[in-house]
Amino acid sequence: MKTKILHIQVLPKLSGVQRVSLEIMKSLPDSQYDKWILFSDSTDVGDREQCEREFRRAGVRVIYSNKMKRAIGLSDIGAVREIYRLCRRERFDIVHTHSTKPGVVGRIAATLARTPRVIHTVHGLAFHKFVGLPRWLFYWGCEMFASLFCDRIILVNRYYSKYFKWCARKVSTVYNGIDFSAYPGHLPVSQKGTTPRILFVGRLDTQKDPLTFLEAAKILIGEYPDAKFTMVGDGEKYGECKRFIRDNGLTASIDLAGWQQDVSSFYVSHDIFAMSSIYESFGLIFVEAAHYGLPVVATNVEGIPEVVSDGETGLLCNPRDPQALAKNMMTLIRHPELRDSFGQAARKRAYALFTSELMTDRYKKVYWEQRKMPVT
Repeated sequence: MKTKILHIQVLPKLSGVQRVSLEIMKSLPDSQYDKWILFSDSTDVGDREQCEREFRRAGVRVIYSNKMKRAIGLSDIGAVREIYRLCRRERFDIVHTHSTKPGVVGRIAATLARTPRVIHTVHGLAFHKFVGLPRWLFYWGCEMFASLFCDRIILVNRYYSKYFKWCARKVSTVYNGIDFSAYPGHLPVSQKGTTPRILFVGRLDTQKDPLTFLEAAKILIGEYPDAKFTMVGDGEKYGECKRFIRDNGLTASIDLAGWQQDVSSFYVSHDIFAMSSIYESFGLIFVEAAHYGLPVVATNVEGIPEVVSDGETGLLCNPRDPQALAKNMMTLIRHPELRDSFGQAARKRAYALFTSELMTDRYKKVYWEQRKMPVT
């Protein structure tokens, strides 16, 4: 008999969290698993059709919830009720939730519906040092309460384990990974030209703190007027970024490229990858950059030091410090041999630790172990 499994996500888009689900589902044999995924019924997501198509291609039944929203509200009660009814009707063997909102409503609903095994992956925590104490306590309380309603908690870094010491027996770490065979190859450094080119790829939002990146770019351009920067991504701070570039006369040096479905051409044409996140659980984007042999300049927050080895594959600094970010970028520009050695080490490290095969093998082991354990 097939194992019936449901993944619960928020947005139907192929960002990092959803790609983890997709890789897991692709690795589960259709002959052994009946695979489902539930998304919120968000109609304003640009790549919803592509996301649905990719999951269906992996043999996954895609369904939507019109109650589950990203924002906290009274609709959450309806979402718990909706998922509870789904779990009671379909009798899933495993429900696997991802991220905060699905993790709270999904775990509670699945447990109340007596789903034999409930698993949650913590892809990020809303209680970080840049939120105020009341919000920190609220989000911490929600996460800890929801942890009572599952059998296993998977962390994408070891840093988060300090928050789950009280339920350590449930907790394990599985690093995210990507299928490198799906990515085009990289160009030799000699084909990239001599003009320093720095790349930023990510959402233009509070978490990624793109204005700190732009401040650092402004500082660096003062020292290296021929340096070029590209920002790939969209988000709530797009307008602010555009104004900053215009008001500081940087339009010739910084290209605001917007959201791009395929970023491989950007990786192969740049020398350094930079990110200014104020919090980051893992950052698959660093693994992608490593595949193309790019050294990384980033912030020393949460899970980033586990992906980017400071002084070996990149250089890390404190968040919200444009001077330090610019200094690290200058170091790599001034020392091309260091840049090349970091890039080579980053690729080697990524292939050793962050492949989709390693990740999915560990998740399949978790599923197998949970199915073998007696249900209490």
